[in-house]
Amino acid sequence: MASSPRGSSQPDPPPTPDTTRTSSTAPSPECKSAPSAPSPPNWPTISALIFYTPKRCRYDPANPPPFTIWLNLLFAFAGAFTVANLYYNHPILHILAQEFGVSNERASLIPTLAQAGYASGLLFLCPLGDVFPRRLFVLSLVLFTSTVWLGLCLTKSFAVFCSLTLITSVTTVTPQLMLPLVGDLAPPYRRAGALSITSSGFLLGLLFARLLSGVVTEYTSWRNIYWLALGLQYLIFLLLWLFMPDYPSTNPDGINYFRILYSIGQIFVTHPLLVQACLVGFCTSSTFTSFWTTLTFLLSAPPYEYSTLIIGLFALIGIASMFLGPLWSRLVTDRMIPLFSVIIGLVICLLGTCIGTYTGTFTVAGPVLQTALLDFGIQTAMIANRSAIYGILPLARNRVNTAYMITAFCGQLTGTAVGNHVFARSGWIGSGSTSVGFLAAALLLSVARGPRETRWVGWGGGWQIRKEGDVAKKPAAEADGDEEKGKVAGGGAGGGESDSADGGSSTPHVDEKNELETTTTTTGGDAEVDRTKRDKDRDAAMGG
Repeated sequence: MASSPRGSSQPDPPPTPDTTRTSSTAPSPECKSAPSAPSPPNWPTISALIFYTPKRCRYDPANPPPFTIWLNLLFAFAGAFTVANLYYNHPILHILAQEFGVSNERASLIPTLAQAGYASGLLFLCPLGDVFPRRLFVLSLVLFTSTVWLGLCLTKSFAVFCSLTLITSVTTVTPQLMLPLVGDLAPPYRRAGALSITSSGFLLGLLFARLLSGVVTEYTSWRNIYWLALGLQYLIFLLLWLFMPDYPSTNPDGINYFRILYSIGQIFVTHPLLVQACLVGFCTSSTFTSFWTTLTFLLSAPPYEYSTLIIGLFALIGIASMFLGPLWSRLVTDRMIPLFSVIIGLVICLLGTCIGTYTGTFTVAGPVLQTALLDFGIQTAMIANRSAIYGILPLARNRVNTAYMITAFCGQLTGTAVGNHVFARSGWIGSGSTSVGFLAAALLLSVARGPRETRWVGWGGGWQIRKEGDVAKKPAAEADGDEEKGKVAGGGAGGGESDSADGGSSTPHVDEKNELETTTTTTGGDAEVDRTKRDKDRDAAMGG
């Protein structure tokens, strides 16, 4: 039967597989016109890129990276422009008070919260430096701080500004992770000098924060200094990402977090040297922050009525102490017992505070002299104290540093709060007299216990101020071994006892619990040599 013309003119339908393929590959016009949903960011890839370790930074136990002057300077730079985050607000407190419509006393809550946040970070974050690899931990903290800092640049609310200041201060603890790391890496005869370079970087950060904050605020807006700080934080992240070696954990087997916190208190109550250093640090830190927060109010009011630019320029006075600190540490602190430098530094602080307090109301020369003497004296005393306490527990240096710095920043918190309170009621002389009392107490604490005394009070062991043995100077046999002395200890301990007498590049793992229980409480001179020998003997007895 013949088909109709209409039916014969139609092509045969395509096979079923072809129809399926066409419908799957050629979307309908409706599908073409609909906008495609944005694909979510690939967070694992981004995270892997951020925390990727360049080949030159990877740790090789057979060939650990040496502790060079360039690495020392990198740590100093990173610490400097991280610690600066705490001090940008100091010269511009009265400007912030006007911006947010609050009183000067209310504005002083900003540095108080910064100190409180920093102390919290010291207690809850810094001890983790004894557990986590330092590179990953430091990069994480810097990146988080940088990102949250953006809110400080944008907010118009005083409450939000205070809250973000607290949060960023908690994670601004990179400097306090750098110092124990320097203590791990630097050999004993260079430790005070290396610590001084890093600490001088911190002082540079303080000067930079106060100086640029005053200058930038004078000619532009106070927000620009916070934008500048944001850029510096990301620059620090980039430099550390490029050059910081991936040092292993000092306790690769891990430690329970709550045990870490408990051990801080245990260390504090079992080592008289640490307690003495902490109490001295509390008193000097109180004086430091009390002076710098009240100085702004003194200079911005009659008879001076200085601009924020002039107030910021006061930071330049501390440059001399920044350069003199490493020189003093190399020539004096590394050769003498640390307590000698502590007492000298406190006497200088007391002299400067007395001059500034009782002449500052009628001549600016008083605050100028106080600035110079106070910066140098506190830096001298603090470096000497650190040099002493870092010899106590090599595998727990972050916790030792935490105990010391928590006390110091509790002192800063106290100095800020008490100084502003007393200044509001008794003026410059009243707040300065309080600082004189703090420094007098620090001197009494320093002379109450000698450098070789094993008990809590007394001067047993003699009055000699020079270190004995080979710790005070580089042994002649090691004249060509600087690079080996500066290397991180290899093996599982990832650092071990850096005070070893023979300066070997690898040290067997020491049980952290046994070290906490048996390490001596003395320091300086022959006591440090005896401790080193005893630690080595104990390691050998444990099977190496």
